[in-house]
Amino acid sequence: MLKKLFLTCFIVLLSVVSIKAQRVLVIDSDGMPIPYVTVTTPDGKYVASTDIDGWIENLAGHTTITLSQVAYKPLTVNLAEVVDGVITMEDAEYVLPDMVVKPKELLYVQTYYRVTQIDEDGPVYYRAGIIDNTYERAKDKLSIKEKSISAAESGLLKFTLNTLVGGMIKDLCKLHKQSTYQKVTSNDGKWAHVSVTPDSTGRQVISDSESVLGYIDEDKPGGTRTVSLNLWLLNKHRDIANEKNEKKKDKKQAELEVTEQNSEHSFFEVYRIDENGHSSIGDFVMQQSLHRGELKRTKKKYILIIESFATEKAYIDKKEFKQTRKDNDVDKSYEDMLRYEKAHNIPPLAPHLRTQIDKLFVKGQ
Repeated sequence: MLKKLFLTCFIVLLSVVSIKAQRVLVIDSDGMPIPYVTVTTPDGKYVASTDIDGWIENLAGHTTITLSQVAYKPLTVNLAEVVDGVITMEDAEYVLPDMVVKPKELLYVQTYYRVTQIDEDGPVYYRAGIIDNTYERAKDKLSIKEKSISAAESGLLKFTLNTLVGGMIKDLCKLHKQSTYQKVTSNDGKWAHVSVTPDSTGRQVISDSESVLGYIDEDKPGGTRTVSLNLWLLNKHRDIANEKNEKKKDKKQAELEVTEQNSEHSFFEVYRIDENGHSSIGDFVMQQSLHRGELKRTKKKYILIIESFATEKAYIDKKEFKQTRKDNDVDKSYEDMLRYEKAHNIPPLAPHLRTQIDKLFVKGQ
């Protein structure tokens, strides 16, 4: 009896040790690593995120996790059932319909965004909104108009994050005249320390003199290009390289290495491309930006996830533009945003996260 009890305890102990030591690789259906996947528990608490190469390094103390990434279907996994330390996620299959109208003076693109902040206790902030992007081709002028809703654990947190996130949304979620791919490959001075070279898998590797910063994946049959980039690391290396004084350079590097332990900013972007690999301002499909850090006061780890999707695209004239603005100039509720997501086939949040976010809005009423 004692031997059986000892054996049972030993097996349980080995299982716990295995989970504590587990290093998991997250891949897509083609076997390619998926960067910047958010990992949460079934009750919505933040655990970790995959790195640029798809690895989750430490899942200590967890038995079940949920994986979320803008381009893939949310997936809940029992770690004891993971084979060979590899988890495969399915594509969300989100696509933007082709335009059939002939070009007019204005390009109109509507984008939908959502922002979620999750810490070790679960979701604490959520914001969703619609941005009307209008690009006047002749003048190379882009204008935007935004409508949004938000909720948080407290009124003060909502006010603070709405203020901080507002500028980030305008910078990240509106259309950009140049994609990240165009910036990386143009080598226009700001990206002078970056090189782009192919690897054995056919991906293009974005790197500088220090390390790999990201990847470019082209699916010409599918008509898409994906760019993943560690912006924090890129800026860190650039700041150090641009410092001419050696003592100041060493000091800056030491300061940034300390900061790196508790913060990260990474970026993931998808554009449509033609058979020649070309894309333009209207070919944006989706993007995700992750800001990972640690709160100074509570020492809680958190992640801020900003997602954006192109939902409508058309060439219009100025008369149609005025009518479009008028039609969209209405208040939106949380329920309206959920209906909008469903109507435009936007990949849903993981169910447990949506349940927790529902509670934020109920609490705020």
